[in-house]
Amino acid sequence: MSDRSKPNVQQITYMNDTLLSQIDMQPLDSFTFKGADNDDVQGFIVKPPGFDPNKKYPLKFLIHGGPQGAWGNSWTYRWNPELFAATGNYVVVMINFHGSTGYGQKFTDSISGDWGGKPYVDLMKGLDYVEKTYPFIDKNREAALGASYGGYMANWVLGHTDRFKCIVSHDGVFNAESAYGTTEEI
Repeated sequence: MSDRSKPNVQQITYMNDTLLSQIDMQPLDSFTFKGADNDDVQGFIVKPPGFDPNKKYPLKFLIHGGPQGAWGNSWTYRWNPELFAATGNYVVVMINFHGSTGYGQKFTDSISGDWGGKPYVDLMKGLDYVEKTYPFIDKNREAALGASYGGYMANWVLGHTDRFKCIVSHDGVFNAESAYGTTEEI
């Protein structure tokens, strides 16, 4: 990369430094595991404020909408993993399952006509991975949460496994025929 192509980024205010110094925000950590079709699938984990690796934490398993959407390292007031982690001291996990954007068009298109298949496999393999890899996750206190397509997938999860103690389906698609005329999904 040439010096010309590097952006000249410079912080110009420090208004929130005092406030931010009082907040224990854990970093967004990325992990990769083998999902459906043995493809690499990316996930993220956020630990709660005051995280202690020797304690057990309940899990909030967030499922993104779309399905052509993705979790990333960005801030939002809606479905904010930091806030989900901080309320009640939870570990938050987010999986960019097949159909997610940012991993190539083939990966995004791979679920057209099959919203339940590969995403479900990815979510369950992702859950297997984090339960095996992170000993601080309490496998007996796990909740799945999703909105829009994430709500659809939360409903799908509810019908296919009993691994979660709680499932939140917010604004999920439940009538595929009705949704057919309003979706960009072919």
